[in-house]
Amino acid sequence: MKHLNKVLIFLFVLTIFSVKVPKIGAKSIKDLKAELSAAEEKYNKNQSEKQQTESDIAATKQKISEITAEKEQVSKEVDNLNKEIEKLGEEITKMREEIKNIVHYYQLSSSNSLYLEYVFNASNFTDFIYRLAVSEQLSEHREKTINEYNRLMDENRKKLDELAKKQTTLTKLENDLSIELSKLDENLSGIVEVSVNIKDEIKEIKQSINTYTTKYKCSETEDVAVCVNNYNQAQIRARQQSTPSSGGGGGVAPSAAGFYRPVASGRINANFGYTEYYGSFHDGMDIGVPHGTPVYAITAGTVMKISYKSSCGGNMVYIGHYTSSGTYTSGYFHLASVNVSVGQVVDQNTVIGYSGGVPSIETWDGCSTGAHLHLQMGTGIFMSDYFYYSNYAARKFDPRRLINFPAMGSYFSGR
Repeated sequence: MKHLNKVLIFLFVLTIFSVKVPKIGAKSIKDLKAELSAAEEKYNKNQSEKQQTESDIAATKQKISEITAEKEQVSKEVDNLNKEIEKLGEEITKMREEIKNIVHYYQLSSSNSLYLEYVFNASNFTDFIYRLAVSEQLSEHREKTINEYNRLMDENRKKLDELAKKQTTLTKLENDLSIELSKLDENLSGIVEVSVNIKDEIKEIKQSINTYTTKYKCSETEDVAVCVNNYNQAQIRARQQSTPSSGGGGGVAPSAAGFYRPVASGRINANFGYTEYYGSFHDGMDIGVPHGTPVYAITAGTVMKISYKSSCGGNMVYIGHYTSSGTYTSGYFHLASVNVSVGQVVDQNTVIGYSGGVPSIETWDGCSTGAHLHLQMGTGIFMSDYFYYSNYAARKFDPRRLINFPAMGSYFSGR
């Protein structure tokens, strides 16, 4: 029985070790195509949301415009009613003055001769009677008219109250719609920002598929990280067998500590981390150099990605480095021109490009105010271990960790 248990345990252990454990994070061209399809679907959905939001914004603006027009009409009605009330009041005042000057039979007993003047100015008794009758009729007519005018004034005042309530309702509705419009605008801004990110993602995936297919000759189901590594190792072995050049991108990788400054001389304009100048976190190190300064790779590696005329960063080169201390990716931003190509093996003597960053020259680069080089470092190999800039940025670290730089604001000479 004990012997049987040992056999069963042995078979169980053998079964465990015979199971192939899938490589975590492995990604093939097939996987990238699936990601591309998902990204394109997400982009189409994003565009539908954008169109719907733009339609909602247009409808809301139309409602606000209609309410504004209605409020203007109400204001005109209020002005007209106030003018009418004022006019009626003037007419009533005028009629009351006229009544005072008309003598009728109720005032015959008055001792005031002014009230009797009209009647006693009659030429004869018949005219006297006639004038009394006319005075009475005129007075009654004026009183009726005054009463009618007062009724109209009361009605107009009620209309004014109704219009005031309507004005309040319209103002509240206008305010509510303005708040809704503000939210829609904010939502649209977010949708547009996401749209840009998805478009960049689609562009990067397409570039990745094209690079892995044409440059590295990866198969559909092969792990691209393994494929790229195999390609790079083959390139390094080929370079080692040939005569190294000082500037063409060959040579043997330096030691783990062999990291060099990317320019022969310059000034440290901004450190890695939070800076008051930027008012935010700075992902790399800014080195002030004249426009057109040669920029070198910080150590041996392979050009993994090149971005041209980005709206924030201009021309950018990313180089992957395999060292005994780990794998890293160095990024060189705000270049006036690029001197290397994707897949090229470089060393610390390779001029990868020339510095830029002058707004009047590199007009496409909106994130630079003057000539300088932005050096950024991240762990892992961009376009091999991960594929999007957001992943690279998430792995950022201070370049001083590998490269000897002077203090902030200091100049240096020598690599």
